[in-house]
Amino acid sequence: MQEELIYISRQFANMFGFPVRIYNQNDLIFFHSTANLIADPIILCFDDIIKKTEQVSYYVYEDAFYYGIVNCEKYKFITGPVSEINLSLHEVNRLGFLLNIEDDDIPGFISAMKSLSGVHLDTLIQSVILYNFSVNRTMYNITDIRIKNSEQKSLSTDIKENEFSEISERFFMNNNRSYMIEKDMIKKVMNGDVEGLIDGATKIPSVSSGNLATHLLRHSKNFFIKLETIISRAAIEAGLNVDEVFSVEEMYIRKCESLNNIDRIKNLQYHMIIDYADRVKKFQKYNGKNSKLVNEISRYIKNHISEPIKTSDIADYFKKSRGSITTEFKKQTGMNLSDFIKVKKIQEAQELLCETSKSLVMISNYLGFSSQSHFTKVFKEITGITPKEYRENNYKLL
Repeated sequence: MQEELIYISRQFANMFGFPVRIYNQNDLIFFHSTANLIADPIILCFDDIIKKTEQVSYYVYEDAFYYGIVNCEKYKFITGPVSEINLSLHEVNRLGFLLNIEDDDIPGFISAMKSLSGVHLDTLIQSVILYNFSVNRTMYNITDIRIKNSEQKSLSTDIKENEFSEISERFFMNNNRSYMIEKDMIKKVMNGDVEGLIDGATKIPSVSSGNLATHLLRHSKNFFIKLETIISRAAIEAGLNVDEVFSVEEMYIRKCESLNNIDRIKNLQYHMIIDYADRVKKFQKYNGKNSKLVNEISRYIKNHISEPIKTSDIADYFKKSRGSITTEFKKQTGMNLSDFIKVKKIQEAQELLCETSKSLVMISNYLGFSSQSHFTKVFKEITGITPKEYRENNYKLL
């Protein structure tokens, strides 16, 4: 049985180009990949994937990658990761950082991950359905895996039964008032009215939270997610980078889901609003309004965040002289380009300090600083506190 599974798995990998693994009661007995991954991304989500007991299933990792899973007696076949979208250079670099890949190996890892992009989830599911038939001799359709007819019928019935069950005049009045408050908050973000947005955070208790769950804790989490979505989309409309906002959004939702105390959720809610306000404020200050040049420079820095970026590198990339691009940038933003590079690197450092347990040395190296002491000096120059103090303060807040 084991030899046959290994043979079929190797052929599967060669045919589809997806990495494959076979586990025997959670122990890896076979791995094959046509892409040179250097480090296997599955280690970031293995504990969740290994719990999947359905004969055929799939797993989504942080809305970025898919894995296909087939269980056959005591063996578990896992293929992936694949992604529907082409991940940005920044995202792949960040993944390599989380996997502790050495700097010299990052270019190869980036190339490997790009070869696994552009694969639709349905394609992955169809491939594991075929694999399952080869080993289990059972037949599935894609709807069997992704869509449950019984669940769809049940949902339709429940929605119709509950749609108007609790509607009242007071319900309409509260919702109308909440809608006006939400519109006001969105307007403040889009206009860059940071102080107004901060002030608006104090009004959140007056927003009708509706009835989002039968239990108060789950209700509080659902309301947080609803509010986070409203604020984050307003921040995007204000000009913040979509990838950055989605990353922050996921971080906050994961944090909210990890909390089991309503008071802490409310504090996180306030912190979330202030954080978005601060990001909008920095965008308005450091990026300027409607500047194509500034946005393109920001994108360049983000994609080369782990390199020691110089203003001459940016000038060469945009085929301009160093003098002309720094002058034009200063004219549009009132800020030196070299300082802007520092700000962008420190903003990335702040996220890593808050979201990961990576050491200061590792973060410093990842962001292309010559030494940890240089990193600490620049961090304090931009934020007024040391990286260590920032991490301690943010863990207290979150």
